[in-house]
This record gives sequence, C-alpha cells and structure tokens, in this order.
Amino acid sequence: MICWTSFLNKIVGMLLGLLLLSGCAGRGAVGPTPLRVDIAAIRQEGPQVVGQGTLRVRATAAGATGPLRYALLSQKAGLTMLEASGDQASWQWRPKMPGAYRLQVVAMDGEGRRTVSAWSALHHFAPALDDRTLVALLPPDNISGTSAPLADIHAALRRHLAAAGLRLLEAERLSAFMEKHRMRHTGGLDSDLARALRQETGAEAVFISALESWQERGEPRVAMLARLVLTTDLPEIVWMDSVGLAGNERPGLLGLGRVTRPTELLNKALTRLTGSLIRYKAGQHRSYRGPRQVAGRDYQAAEPPRQEPGADLLGADRRAVHAPRSSHRLSGFRADRPYSVAVVPFLNIEARTNAGQVMALHFVKELHRYENIRVIEPGVVRHTLLKYRMIMEAGPSLAVSDVLASDTILGADLILSGKVFDYQGETTTSKVDFSVQIFDGPQRRVVWNSRSYADGDERVYFFDMGRIASAHGLASRMAGRACEKFLQD
Repeated sequence: MICWTSFLNKIVGMLLGLLLLSGCAGRGAVGPTPLRVDIAAIRQEGPQVVGQGTLRVRATAAGATGPLRYALLSQKAGLTMLEASGDQASWQWRPKMPGAYRLQVVAMDGEGRRTVSAWSALHHFAPALDDRTLVALLPPDNISGTSAPLADIHAALRRHLAAAGLRLLEAERLSAFMEKHRMRHTGGLDSDLARALRQETGAEAVFISALESWQERGEPRVAMLARLVLTTDLPEIVWMDSVGLAGNERPGLLGLGRVTRPTELLNKALTRLTGSLIRYKAGQHRSYRGPRQVAGRDYQAAEPPRQEPGADLLGADRRAVHAPRSSHRLSGFRADRPYSVAVVPFLNIEARTNAGQVMALHFVKELHRYENIRVIEPGVVRHTLLKYRMIMEAGPSLAVSDVLASDTILGADLILSGKVFDYQGETTTSKVDFSVQIFDGPQRRVVWNSRSYADGDERVYFFDMGRIASAHGLASRMAGRACEKFLQD
C-alpha cells in the first residue's frame, strides 16, 4: 500500500511539474515582433529656400520580416504627397514650391506588414525670390512670327519688374556677358551659361520671356510666356506664367472697354504678369498636389486646378470643350509618383511660324504647376539636342528619347512631344489643334497620347460671353486640361 501511494505521489508530482513547465512556457512565449519605423534624423543643408536648401532624412526600422521597402511622404496645407520610394532608408529631399512641410516615412516588410512613423516637425521653405535676389533680365525671345518692337517691350518689362521690387542686373553688364559668351538665343538657359553667369555677374536667377504674339494694326494683341530660372548647376524653373490679351477681348457696354493702343495693352499685360511674380515672391503662387496612393492607403486629393477667368465662368460645360477629344494612357502607369519631364518643341504641321515652340512652352507652364513634376529647363533640353546633333524631322525618335533619358546626360523620366496642326487667332476666330505624346524614356514605351482641338467661338451663348479671343488663351486652357487628365488617378 505504501509503495502504491509512493508511486501515485510520483505520478502527481510529474504531472504538476509538466503543468508548471507548460505554464511558464506559455507565459514566456513571444509572438511576432511588431514592425516599427521612425525618422531617426532630419538634417538641413543650405538655406531653407526653394532651389537652394535640402533636407537629409534618415529612417530606422525594427521588427521586419524579410526585405523592407520605404516611402517618403510630405504634407503641406493638409495635403499629402509621395516624394520617393524604394529599398533605401535615407533621402536627400528638396521641395519644388515654397511652404511649410511635414515629413513621414512608410515602411512595408516582406510579409506585407505596413507601418508609418510620426509626422516630423514643420520645415519652412521660402520662395527662391526676394528683394536681395539679383536677377538678369534677358531680352524677349520673339517667337511671334512677326516683327515687333523688342527694344521697347524689353524696356517696358524692365520698368515693370523694377516697380515690382526686383533687383535687376545692370543692362550693360548683361550685354557684356552675352557678347563675351556669344549668347544669341535668349529663349532658354543651359548649364554652362548658368554657371558662368552666376560666377561672373553674381546673378542668382534669370528672367526669360517669349513673345508669342504681337499685333499693332487693327485690334491690338499681345501674348507672352515668362519664367524665372535659377542659375544653379542644373538650371531650375521656380516660377512660370503667361498672359494673352486682345484689344477687343472685353469691349463691355458700348465698346467702352475696348483697348485700341498697343502700348496700353502691353502695359496691361505686363502688370498682370508681374503681379503673378509678386504673388510667388510672397509665397502665394498656386500649385497643385495631385492625388496620391501609397502602399494601399489613399491620401487626400488636391483641389482642382484654378479656373481661368472669362470662358470658364460657364463651368464644366466649357471645361469639357477644352479637354482632349481623344486620349489613352498606358494601363498600369502610375501618375502619382515624382517625375522629371523633358518637353521638346512640337512638330509644326502647316501651322503658323513657331507654333511648335509656343505649344511646348504652354505645356512647360502647365506641368510646372504640379508639385510632383519637375520640368527640365527648355534651354537645357535644347542644348542637349544640339550637342548630340539630334534632328527631329518627323518628331522625337527612340534615339532622342534615349539621349534625354540617359542618367549620364539628362535623366528625364518622361519625354513630352507632339504635333501642331492649327494655331491661329490673330485676325480670325481663334483655333488650336494639336496632338500630344508622352514617352517613358527608361522603359522605352509610350504612356500617353491625346488629340485636342477647339475654337474660341464654341458654345458662346450671348453677348460673346465665353468667347476666347486669342489663340494664347485657348492653347493655355487646352494644355491645362490635357495635363490634368494625364495626371489624374
């Protein structure tokens, strides 16, 4: 009996030991480590000014299973945008537009687990232009196809910019520089000239203007596209806008609003153009942050592009007239990531003189408004094409795209080109007809093509309301709608 009791005691003791061991093992069991990502450091390099300063961002992650992928996000005015993505946990980031930014890092591991860091503190970036910035004012590039008083227009532009508070490089010093470097083309700036101009004159930016149209007889007309380009090692556009006016555009009651003197119309146009530059200088220039989608999470979409005055007062019905009549975007193309874009002059198919250059500049202006798009300065594109002797008799070829997309040459992600079939509005109803093709350089494939055509008298209802008197105004709206459709999610 005693032996049997002893045996039972041993069995109970063993069971209790096993239970205790299993309990300890249960309490000590560790599940998968939570995935975590943090912004380890943000270091400022250079002044916090657009085009000059950058932020070096470094992230750290823990608890990952398998390889990690990261995404860097920025937030401005409550709108979030993807800035970079990949397997690297560090970035050198610089904003395209002025404003106050917060940064955040997203991480995803090999099992598909996803986590985000806390938002960083605010980082403020000032506009690239202030009262101390020395600006070189280049003579206007006449692409109107007609003779124009360029010296008078140049002098008027200088007066308006000075009145707007810009510090301008002396005309004599700029003339001496242009003569020394045999600078004849004033419609763009390449890297070599930008570097030399900065080193020899101290100019930090260049004001470039293109005279799109000029008419003195009959109803006066003027149209101009202008941009401010930094003289950095790779010249960068920081502001761009345009204006197009016709003397009979808004005649008003009994024709009292009609402008009959070309000089009056020119001053009115330059006032509007410099007003846009003043708003940029004050940090109030409008830009668009497109819809973003990162790792399955939807971010806030930007407010729609600003509607221009005049024809667009009639609403969506008018906007539909200016949208592409046909378009196609490659399936799977992500419009929400950052891109650098090279815009080459459009091929002119029996349109007015220089219509290809004009249409290309309209797309440069419209694409520049989007913060995820960095448009390469047209002067740099032109210099590259000349350097490699690229002749485009029938439009851009694969060889041209390979040169512009090469990491060792220009590094363009996308190449935009097209054809202009009609561009008129000097004496008759304004008409614009063009096609667009966007090429993915690294992938060597077309990702977008479209065809747009419209005239300024379409859907004019009463008292000429909705009429677009100039080809400039029509082309600007049509290019804007095409870019909007291409970049929408």
